[in-house]
Amino acid sequence: MKSVESLGKPVSSIKNRPIFWWLAGMLAILSGLWLKSSGVRDETLELAGLIQPVEVYRDRFDVPHVYAQSADDAYFALGYLHARERLWQMELSRRAGSGRLAELFGADALEQDRFMRTLGLRRAAEANWARLDPATQASLQAYAKGVNAGIARSRWLPIEFYLTGAPRPEPWRPVDSLTWLKIMAWRLSGNWWEELLNLRLQSRLPAVQLADLFPPYPGDAPQTLPDVSKWYAPVAAQADRLLAQHRDEADKSVGSNNWAVDGSRSVSGKPLLANDPHLPLTAPSTWYFAHLHAPGLNVIGAGLPGVPGILLGRNEQVAWAFTNTNPDSQDVFVERLVPGNPAHYRTPAGEAAFTEFTETLRVKGAPDERLTVRASRHGPLISAADADARLATPPGTVLALSWVGLRADDMTVRFMLNAGRAQNAEQLKAVARDFHSPQQNIVYADAEGRIGFIAAGRVPLRAQGNELRGALPAPGWLAQYDWQGMIPFEQLPQQSGGSGGKIVTANQKITPEDYPHFITSGWALPYRAERISNLLDRRARHDVRSFATLQNDVFNPVAAELMPLLLNVDVEDESSRQVLRSMRDWDYRMAADAAQPLIFAAWLRHLNGILLQDKLGQFYELVGDYNPAFLARVLNNRDGSAGRWCRSGAAAPTPCAGEIRQALQDAVAELRQHYGDEPAQWRWGRAHVSVFANQPLGRLPGLGRFFNVEAESAGGMDTVNVSGYRYDEQTGRYLGESGPAFRAIYDLAEPDNSVFILGTGQSGRPWSPHYRDMTSAWAEGGYLPLTTGRDTIERNAVAHQHWLPE
Repeated sequence: MKSVESLGKPVSSIKNRPIFWWLAGMLAILSGLWLKSSGVRDETLELAGLIQPVEVYRDRFDVPHVYAQSADDAYFALGYLHARERLWQMELSRRAGSGRLAELFGADALEQDRFMRTLGLRRAAEANWARLDPATQASLQAYAKGVNAGIARSRWLPIEFYLTGAPRPEPWRPVDSLTWLKIMAWRLSGNWWEELLNLRLQSRLPAVQLADLFPPYPGDAPQTLPDVSKWYAPVAAQADRLLAQHRDEADKSVGSNNWAVDGSRSVSGKPLLANDPHLPLTAPSTWYFAHLHAPGLNVIGAGLPGVPGILLGRNEQVAWAFTNTNPDSQDVFVERLVPGNPAHYRTPAGEAAFTEFTETLRVKGAPDERLTVRASRHGPLISAADADARLATPPGTVLALSWVGLRADDMTVRFMLNAGRAQNAEQLKAVARDFHSPQQNIVYADAEGRIGFIAAGRVPLRAQGNELRGALPAPGWLAQYDWQGMIPFEQLPQQSGGSGGKIVTANQKITPEDYPHFITSGWALPYRAERISNLLDRRARHDVRSFATLQNDVFNPVAAELMPLLLNVDVEDESSRQVLRSMRDWDYRMAADAAQPLIFAAWLRHLNGILLQDKLGQFYELVGDYNPAFLARVLNNRDGSAGRWCRSGAAAPTPCAGEIRQALQDAVAELRQHYGDEPAQWRWGRAHVSVFANQPLGRLPGLGRFFNVEAESAGGMDTVNVSGYRYDEQTGRYLGESGPAFRAIYDLAEPDNSVFILGTGQSGRPWSPHYRDMTSAWAEGGYLPLTTGRDTIERNAVAHQHWLPE
């Protein structure tokens, strides 16, 4: 299963249609007419489902400010706005989460539909709906009515509907919103595939080399994976296909930054809070900015098209921000079948029957497919997700997946609806009790001067005797590997007030030495967190401007660590000597107008390949071509590691000198091929392009440039202004496919001094001026005001709408 961000094969069924290109031209004209009809500046509308009148003001970047007489009418209005601006995005997301893409794209999408139906995000959403309180259900229903009013008033659908042949959308239901939240949580909880990867790598590498490949978090003791072959050695053979399906998601899960300072560290004497969530870059953006005003509610920030409320933002008293904790909230369990009775499996208490039911998958241009889904006490059987995985499953076993996001009592949507009502830090933290999946580092600040942090979300409690610690598939028939419930909210990592007047999270380890529970072994390396903390400490007091400078910082701590090890090598050819002289003068900034960041990226990539490709074979693509912790370990010859990976060995003063030299020569040859013979003319910004990809039309030859949004960018993998890039062999470019989809800075002294910027624009219509009108400012480190003051809003509005009940 590939995520909705990486739909590949379904595109082929579109571009091969005989009438496709004729439709493309005609629909460009129709889109222009639709754009013209939807660009009304002042209008009065009567809308079915609205209870009381609503006013909507739009600013010059099309951020709506909604004034309603009840919160549910505000959610109705938000649903209407989402449907008018992001309908295709919403349709694709609910279909992906419900396992219904094959209805649009045919058999090419069946594999991912099978996986999603097996996983059961939609089933989990329906179970959540049944558990919600009446007030939350009413808000979801109001939002759905708004979406349906927007669909009803859309004479022309978004162009993607016509180009893909999609039917007119079905009515939006509250469960569609919950399914969208599930898909978001799933994308941020993808550690289960690492268990299968570790299992496969155990068959490829000795334990000592496997420990080199994945060093412990700095300061932690090294850990060797236990040998599980006594339980199920044959199971390793079936992992490859599922790993390949999910690697795309893992590559894009880069992380996020948030930090706060209290009044002792700000110019104003009140807290400041910054946030830039790092997600796959999409066009339109994952996020939609809006301001909702109603009795008891005056909230502005980023929400998800398809879901009511504001997920990240502020009101006049409180602001809050997220980063991913990277929790180990998933485990793969190997279930032993009962011989002679494959409908039963072994448990610690004896044998048990699988739960079984049937799903019907509709396939465009083909007969319906019936899928039998089975689940053990641990969760759905993912090894039966498709025919290939089923054939490869070892005799006598199946694989089940446990994930906290599948629980029936997940109340995460309540956070989105209630965070904006919080009036102080304590109330915001209390609302975070409802945030269940995925676990997030919530940093918050209030106008009374308090800052705080809570790693809110569900994380399984694993027994003390569970030495696997989520790193390898667990034997499902042994009780010691069963989850023991969830970490209680009171025992989650948290902090009231800041050490030294600040709080910083950037996906780094957040648990103290004596923390009693296992959260994850997948903490991000502390490069970004340490850089943010150091820059905060360079000034006694901060303001919005200094926070903006920090968000756009492109100093590369990895380069500062590794370059002294790389530069201590002799080269013979003049081209390499010239490059080395240039690199010795580098300030380690991944600046767009410099050549050194490009040389560094290419050098590291080639060195990684030289050291790993032959030893890992087919698994190299799964491990990836960027592993700075591994390189730092080997180049420093820690524990004799250089001798295990380098033919040139660990001879002083430069371990792996031959590999370093060869990697540099290969990098220089490659850069000369793509960017010319003169290194002085090379530029990181020319090679490094942030790509906001439209799905699925951005992949179509010829049309991609109309649907995708691109910008030459600074930044790199471990800079504060991060870029999750991949190398494109054909073009020689480093395509930034993940990063800060938006940036925001909240000023608790003067909330209307707060600022934000999206990477694209508000609109989902490619021909709209608001499809990409923030991109240049985003790439250059600019911002826009984040305003809730009505006088300012009315004075600067470019459109004003009155909505009346029908």
